[in-house]
Amino acid sequence: MAVFVYYILDKTIEPEDKELVKALHEDSICNHEEFTYPHMDFYHHWIQTDERPSRLVKYFERKGFYNYDEIYETILVSYHRYLNNQEIDLEKQNERFTERRKIRKEEQDKRAREYQLRIEMDSINGVYIPKDIEDCCVQLDKILSEKDKEYIKGLLKEDILKHLHFGLGMWIRNNWGLWGGSRLQQYFFDKKIDHPDGMSGEILRAYYDWLNKK
Repeated sequence: MAVFVYYILDKTIEPEDKELVKALHEDSICNHEEFTYPHMDFYHHWIQTDERPSRLVKYFERKGFYNYDEIYETILVSYHRYLNNQEIDLEKQNERFTERRKIRKEEQDKRAREYQLRIEMDSINGVYIPKDIEDCCVQLDKILSEKDKEYIKGLLKEDILKHLHFGLGMWIRNNWGLWGGSRLQQYFFDKKIDHPDGMSGEILRAYYDWLNKK
């Protein structure tokens, strides 16, 4: 499979790019603007097949590679070695990702711990986080001026999102943790509402009804 990949690359990559792969230091190939992962159409074709995962991905998974970026980098580094008549040892190449995986895992664990803390907090960055939809209405009633309340109350219900989505709605999404995690976000997750736009929309409609005593 590996030799076949290099054979295909020989026919796929432009001659000038082939020379560039050959000349670059292998630690810098994927950082070069010509070879950043999103720009390499050939690789997307190799992994985006009707068969998921593709044969190529399965091959690398058997070798211990499970991340598309790592597979891509390994292909280019191996091709660099192939062009320079150097040894290709996938096991040793896989070791280069060990520290990166460790750091990535630590970052994921840290984010998970932070998220768990956020959904248990009643305040984030000094802002009180409502616990449910009724609490949202109570808090909005405290925050908004009488002028703002009268404006919202006077809207047609079908026009609420058109007028409030990017104003009050954005404030709600940003300050009540609907993007980064909060007990209010978790409340909506439990109700199968999983996007912040949908969450803020539910809050705005509920508050409209609250103001109009519906």
